[in-house]
Amino acid sequence: MITGFNTDIRHNDKVYHIQTEDKGLQNPYIESLVYVGGEILASKKTSYAEQLKSGIDEKLIGGLMEQQHRTMIAAIKRGRFDQPADATKAMTDKVPAPVMPTVPNTPIPAATTETPAPPAQPGPPDERTLDQVIIDYLASEAESEHLELSLLSQVEFFSGSAVEVRVATKKSLSQSPIPAAAIEVKVISTVEAPRVIFKGKTAGDGTAIVRCTIPPFREGTAAVIISAHSPIGNDEVKQLVKRRK
Repeated sequence: MITGFNTDIRHNDKVYHIQTEDKGLQNPYIESLVYVGGEILASKKTSYAEQLKSGIDEKLIGGLMEQQHRTMIAAIKRGRFDQPADATKAMTDKVPAPVMPTVPNTPIPAATTETPAPPAQPGPPDERTLDQVIIDYLASEAESEHLELSLLSQVEFFSGSAVEVRVATKKSLSQSPIPAAAIEVKVISTVEAPRVIFKGKTAGDGTAIVRCTIPPFREGTAAVIISAHSPIGNDEVKQLVKRRK
């Protein structure tokens, strides 16, 4: 089981707490919970049972957790959950029946023979649960074209060692390459300030060869962040820096 994520987000005078955790290999799914005031508003579960059959490590599970957690945060910031708490329960909760507001009668002025138009009736409230809103949001995000960054060669990053890795940028839907995407490699650690060790751009086929040297670390922990930036979005890949035994 991997350490999860916990984040507090303030939106429209409410503090949303998002918790994402892995349930472990014996129960292979990732669960995100959204709280407001200690009350669970929604849950999102993603199974990785199929990936487990073909082999999956903690690094990949951690990536799935982070992606789901960031998507939930983005959904809150975009106002996807701006509904009364009673109307945004999770799928397992009973959704109360909506109460339609009454509209008072408008008197007809005595000085005119025209009948004023009746007040506009409010539309029916959204009866979807918050979990359904999340599913709809994830579906809309999946349908939008955005940049996807991938490593074309498996490589390990060792402290103080030179590394060469080929990366590729593609459009998520058409899978066509993204040329001239900005590639940056940054090293972060618990003992030093972040350091950029590579900058470049992808070629016409959407690929780039990254050649750089990982700074030596004798203590603390460090990670490499390979990021790509383009007009249709950004993406990044994280890798831990290891020490040779």
